[in-house]
Amino acid sequence: MFSSSPASAVTFGTSLDCDPALSGDPLDQTCSLQSLLDDITVSGGIDTTNDTGFEYFTNTATGGSLARFMFEVAGFASGNKFGLFNKDGVKAELFDGSNDDADRAIVDFLDNGDISISTKAFDPIGSTVDNLISDFGNVFGFYLENPAGHTFFSDASLNFDGRQHSAIYQGDNSTVLDLPGVQPGVFTDNEFIIAFEDLPEGHPYEDFDYNDLVVMMESIEPTDIPEPSTLLGLGVVVSAALVTRRRQRRSN
Repeated sequence: MFSSSPASAVTFGTSLDCDPALSGDPLDQTCSLQSLLDDITVSGGIDTTNDTGFEYFTNTATGGSLARFMFEVAGFASGNKFGLFNKDGVKAELFDGSNDDADRAIVDFLDNGDISISTKAFDPIGSTVDNLISDFGNVFGFYLENPAGHTFFSDASLNFDGRQHSAIYQGDNSTVLDLPGVQPGVFTDNEFIIAFEDLPEGHPYEDFDYNDLVVMMESIEPTDIPEPSTLLGLGVVVSAALVTRRRQRRSN
């Protein structure tokens, strides 16, 4: 068994999503993850340079958890997908490119190991998309899939470029946030903000600003999972990719 990591420092690049032409500031970072979170903070605060380092979670509420789409600042905004993955490499999509700020997904963890997902637009009369995934279990990490076919995981060891692509922040029971579409409330310790970078290292537009897709999920907590070798369908592929990358570097 191994455990999710303790708090760690995130290394941010300069966001390429900000528009200096509009602000007149060549170093404009008003769309950085820190600025965006500061904008919705009523009191207290989140230091984005220090994420939790957690990679895997389980539910804490009776039967279910709620995920809320916070914001997305990315060229791939219309095509990015976000969801959960389990130890067998099975993905459970929560949001896709059609979702907007304040949309939500309810995940019910059923007693037979299945999960039921209901993703609903913020519009009170918006349509609901329901999905049932068999034998998923209640231990999971997070993933982002971009429309170029790259998938990145909260477990950095599974990422084909070997980089950390998610920053995860836990509530402190005192910071008050004003999320899109809902009343302000305390950021509690069973709530986590998951922020992703959607481009691989070496891409011409990668900036590792971690504002490309940001979601809050509540009623969850970090947990241990089986050895990484049991992450079927992910670990083997990633290991092969890393070996290939190492060989290429050695031959250069």
